[in-house]
Amino acid sequence: MSDPTSLVTFLAEPARELNEFTVTPGVLGFTIFAALGAAVWILLRSMSGRLNRLDARRDKGGD
Repeated sequence: MSDPTSLVTFLAEPARELNEFTVTPGVLGFTIFAALGAAVWILLRSMSGRLNRLDARRDKGGD
């Protein structure tokens, strides 16, 4: 595809049939999903630690 006519032909080519086998999330979709999973895991660990600290304060009778 070094010459402009092949690029035009490629762009003008009708879209291939789209179905569940030709459309996939790919690496970008996996990366985003994994990042969201990691963020949720970090937030849950943080929330758990903060809730444990609150329980410890309440048991001691502090504010």
